[in-house]
Amino acid sequence: MLRRMIGSSMGSRRARVALALMAVTLGVSVAVALATLSLQVGDDLARSLRAAGPNFVVLPAGATWPLDLGGAGINPARAGLSLGESAMPALKRSFWKHNLLEATPELTVDARLGGSAARLIGTWFDRAVVTEDGPWQTGLEHLRPGWTVDGRWPREDAEELALGQELAARLGAGVGARLSVESAAGSPPLGPSERGEARSWLVTGIVHAGGFEDRDAWAPLAAVQALSRRGGIDRVWLSALVRSNPGTPVPDAARDPKGYERYMCTAYPEVLAHELTGRLGGAEVLPASELVAGEARVVGRLNLLLLMLALAALSASILGLFSTTMATVVERSVELALLRSLGATPRAIAVLLLGETVLVSLAGGLLGWVFGSLGAAAVRGQTFGASHAAELLLLPVALALSLVVALLGTFGPLRLALGIQPAVALRG
Repeated sequence: MLRRMIGSSMGSRRARVALALMAVTLGVSVAVALATLSLQVGDDLARSLRAAGPNFVVLPAGATWPLDLGGAGINPARAGLSLGESAMPALKRSFWKHNLLEATPELTVDARLGGSAARLIGTWFDRAVVTEDGPWQTGLEHLRPGWTVDGRWPREDAEELALGQELAARLGAGVGARLSVESAAGSPPLGPSERGEARSWLVTGIVHAGGFEDRDAWAPLAAVQALSRRGGIDRVWLSALVRSNPGTPVPDAARDPKGYERYMCTAYPEVLAHELTGRLGGAEVLPASELVAGEARVVGRLNLLLLMLALAALSASILGLFSTTMATVVERSVELALLRSLGATPRAIAVLLLGETVLVSLAGGLLGWVFGSLGAAAVRGQTFGASHAAELLLLPVALALSLVVALLGTFGPLRLALGIQPAVALRG
């Protein structure tokens, strides 16, 4: 009987049912879209912010290094300390291997380019590192996507170099020029010439880094190692996805083992650095805490903005459902009064009205999840160039939100319906 009454009531007022369905669908779809973006865009934004450069550096244990990610004055390792190139594949054997995006080794030497003193950095530009999960394609051009190059990066197996724009202007060298390259210490480079003559290296690119790096030059790591007659590397720059520190003390492992386990299983900068330091052995990993905190603030404010927009959309949905339901109650006042005079209890009237609203709201919640997921995929694809499957986790959330909208949007009209006096309403 109740199902027939609800079906008949909804069928006789299709226009108002459609308006209520639209109100719930729009509100829930916006909320689902924003929630989907909040779940997915956090990592997307963090990856995009990684274009600013690395946020970790790996150094030999005991090395001195002034912390300056802007590129100013990085001292070589103290007392000839160095890392082996085996540190690169070892990074991908750590617990946080999926959080490690890009990395590149560096060996810095003082050199003379075209007779002028300059800092020459040996590095990888585009190298495939063999790991357990397959090749890891990384290097300087992946680690520094924000840098632009006129020309191209040097090849890994050639005596070529790229010049920072300030250094290129000082040397008067452009793409295609050849520069003599020799160690500033005066030792002759290894090679076919045994008379200590400086080699002529090809300039393949002019780098626009936008900082102190514009004064440097870059060349393949193997060529710089041969030039300086040094093995190993000075440091490894690393870009990783991490979360900002919680701002609370680290839980005590003895007093709160579960809290400590949760902390150590979260990608905080110190946790990542601790794990990598233990994995590498003979190295220390230093995070750029200020850079990480700044990125976390950006992501946090974005999530707050998305939450506020979702609340605004749901509020508008509640108001739309409230006005539609209120108009329905006023329109059906004679019908409701007749039901009361025939013996319908207030509880039966409430079940009738709530049943209609709940059915419409659940349908709106389902449609809102579908449209919200499609909208989030479109926004994410246009903004970050990637799409993602719909978040099934948000389907029950969408249905729960639709029920909340139904209850809040029906509360006022329901009180009005239960307050109708049958004698007054029927008398007209």
